[in-house]
Amino acid sequence: MPARIHASSAPTPAPARRVARPSRHQADGARRRRGVVPPSPSSSPSSSVAGPKPLRSVPNGGEAAASTASNEPGRPVGKPPPLRVAIVGAGPCGLVTAIALRKFGIDDVTIFDRYPTVRPAVGAAFNLNGGAAILDKLGLGKIFRDLANPMTRVRARRVGGDRITLMDLNVPKMIMDDPVASTTLTSSEHLPENLPRELRDERDVLCGTVLRADLLEALSETLPEETLSGLGKDVTGAETSPGGGARLLFGNGEKSDRFDLVVGCDGIRSKIRESMPGIGRSGAKYGGIRILFGVTGDATPETSSARREGERGEAHQWFGDGCYTLVFTGGGEGRKRDNVAVCVADDGGVTKRRDENAGWLKMGSVDDVDDDADAAAADERGRSNRASNAIAREEVIATMERYGMPREAIDVAASCERFFDIGVHYHDPIPSWSDPTGSLVLAGDACHAMPPFLGQGANQAFQDAYVLARNLSAVRSSGGKSLSGAFESVKAAMDAYEATRKPSTTRIMQSSRVIGFVETGSGPVAFVRDVAFAGLGATGLVGKIFLQNASLAIGEED
Repeated sequence: MPARIHASSAPTPAPARRVARPSRHQADGARRRRGVVPPSPSSSPSSSVAGPKPLRSVPNGGEAAASTASNEPGRPVGKPPPLRVAIVGAGPCGLVTAIALRKFGIDDVTIFDRYPTVRPAVGAAFNLNGGAAILDKLGLGKIFRDLANPMTRVRARRVGGDRITLMDLNVPKMIMDDPVASTTLTSSEHLPENLPRELRDERDVLCGTVLRADLLEALSETLPEETLSGLGKDVTGAETSPGGGARLLFGNGEKSDRFDLVVGCDGIRSKIRESMPGIGRSGAKYGGIRILFGVTGDATPETSSARREGERGEAHQWFGDGCYTLVFTGGGEGRKRDNVAVCVADDGGVTKRRDENAGWLKMGSVDDVDDDADAAAADERGRSNRASNAIAREEVIATMERYGMPREAIDVAASCERFFDIGVHYHDPIPSWSDPTGSLVLAGDACHAMPPFLGQGANQAFQDAYVLARNLSAVRSSGGKSLSGAFESVKAAMDAYEATRKPSTTRIMQSSRVIGFVETGSGPVAFVRDVAFAGLGATGLVGKIFLQNASLAIGEED
């Protein structure tokens, strides 16, 4: 099922047109039907944080917190509490959490990661929708527009001579036609002139595919050096203090200074998660599915011709008996990379890898040469990686041919320069996302790792970051340093954060598991899948499923 896109009965992108936004009454009614109740008019909308102001211009404890509002009762107007926050993990979740905290006026934030720099060469591409809306709220809409390849269409077909179309979805039209999505998954920022014609509407549709490497680099550049001063420090755990707060434990045996809050954004094998009482080393569960990823390298005549230019805004899905292949393109102008993802059920004949969803275990990469390596070592490593890539490419192509994937998809795999072989893992829901003292809290994959078949991992992590930061800025501080806040303590704020975010992430995680099983099913499962997908596509229900997953769940008017 097209996890990453929305549906419409129109088989091709609609021509450019002006779409009137739904009335406030219509949008509010739709939200109530979805269980999202808009705040009263006295609660200011969050447009004041959605502008493109540079993050570094936010005064300490001032403007951002004072000008933002939510539907929480007693939302403070004034300085946020003077808290010290540590974030463990410099991936997308950790970086956006730091940005959100600073945007809400909490500046004493430090990111820790075992690598000395943000690792931009790691990973492939992913689709952002609700996550793009969060970036827009944080004033980073331009970054998304510059780095994203707008998603215009999703085509799902069955392999074989008939190539029966199961779904053909027009993404922009479907978003603009929905009374809620047309406001929550769009932006009124100035539309760039190079935006595809089908997206040049009243509002900018926030649905596109970004390269993980480019996004990490751009996000890290918005943060000051002091926020990134914890890079290169290997966090092995955390310990809470009797009087509140926590210290980080490092691999060299040292401990950090005390922090008021430690946020675990360190992925599916989170060390902060392991440090929380009642959770410990409860490992992620293997989903029984392998994904072989391929990504093209720098643009060359060969890689640029792997997909027709007119199709690079489209995601093509191919369903076979026991295999599902997705071909898509990520990246902004001049940086586009074609991607192929081959998903197969693990029949037990391969090692059940314990790699994490966001770990991107590489089978080979010619890009991964350390800056400080000498020329001889770099040359040797380059030869080794090229050999590994050749082996990986052969395996991916052989797998696609075995399951009857079409030549156009195989050609993309043949053009790829980097490959990843990962096992799909997930976490069952945990009793609490924070410890009893409110000194440790989890976000993203650390608390709700999910299979990637609904394309919501990063989108949900960004929403976590936003709600966590907003709630933390509304904590009442002692000594009269802050005006009255919505929450009596950090623990109360984190409990409210969990209450806002947990229902949707749990539902999406469970749905993703089912979708993965169905999409890689064989025999009768594959037959039922094809019939069901064709019916869902024809009736427009696929679009409703997309909207349900992509819609923001942040506890305020979106």
